Amino acid sequence: MELDYENGAPEALWNPRVYPVYLFTGEEDRLKEEALTAIISRTVSADFADFDLETIDGSSAGAETILAAVSQVPFGSDYRLVLVKGMDQWRDKSKSSEVERLAEGILKLGGSSVLVLLVSAEEEEAKRKTGISVKFDNAVKKVGAIVFFRSLKGASLTRWVLQRASQEGKQIELAAVELLIQSIGNDMLPLEQEIIKLVCYAGDRETITAADVGMVTSSSPEDVVFTVIDAITRRQTDRALSLLVELHRYDPKPQAVAGKLLALLARQYRMLWQAKYLTEQKIQPRDVRSIPLEIADNLPSDGNISQLAFKAADLFSQSRTYSWTQLKQAMELLLICDLANKGGVTDDIGIFGANPASNLQLLALSLSGAGT
Repeated sequence: MELDYENGAPEALWNPRVYPVYLFTGEEDRLKEEALTAIISRTVSADFADFDLETIDGSSAGAETILAAVSQVPFGSDYRLVLVKGMDQWRDKSKSSEVERLAEGILKLGGSSVLVLLVSAEEEEAKRKTGISVKFDNAVKKVGAIVFFRSLKGASLTRWVLQRASQEGKQIELAAVELLIQSIGNDMLPLEQEIIKLVCYAGDRETITAADVGMVTSSSPEDVVFTVIDAITRRQTDRALSLLVELHRYDPKPQAVAGKLLALLARQYRMLWQAKYLTEQKIQPRDVRSIPLEIADNLPSDGNISQLAFKAADLFSQSRTYSWTQLKQAMELLLICDLANKGGVTDDIGIFGANPASNLQLLALSLSGAGT
């Protein structure tokens, strides 16, 4: 048989009965996780999971290994469940003989075990006509169920976001849900990650707002970089540290992340330095494009604040929260951190070591004042 999985209704998987084999396929991997958790809970006793639940890597195991595992009887549960991950790799023509063997074995499965074959979504997954192959899919449908996991859209996705936030003890405004989906898209795994971040950001507040989404959610690596810079220069320590973790997920190379972030941070502090100087010279933010020559000569030609005139008001306002000593210390910390990342600082010079990722965390703490 064929089933379309409905979010929040896993009982359809075993109604009217638990089938000996399930093939989970489709474009939404997050719903597959939900269904898998439910069917394990339905079939395997938590006290006997070590004996009656087995996970197999389908990218390396063959049909014989899978069929041998599922032929065993349960030890203390109603069923023995065998989960095979990586079945998407069985779509390759080189696996055709193994596919045929497994299809033949599936037709002979008994009723004391459950085989769940998990196909991870690939590109253009929604356009695929089969889970593995026509012959294999037909074998599954004859004795079990092919379960399709479609992407949630529109009202269904909105309901899921509301439910997921509620599970974390939060309400979320509809406007915030719309903005979140607009920023992240329909993929539920990234959406869930953003919901967790928003829950942490909201803290003790019961409701997540659209403003929270605008502050926390980023739609690209570049957005994250600039959000980190903003958090650090505004001394928002917890937010800065959380966003640094996000930044490393986009680029797992710590040295590359550190190099780019330090360069942009140095640029931001230079802008704050110029804004503070211009404030003392009685220059208004609206006048940064027409600064008197005798004052403009004291500003750098490269990285001049006039190039960011649209942000002048914010830079001027933020610069008032810094003393000259604090700005000087910030620039020194940036230099020492950069030297440490390049192997140029010994233990007796500064707080930084040889790990660029750790150095960025220490830098964020120090610049925000939390590390002093």
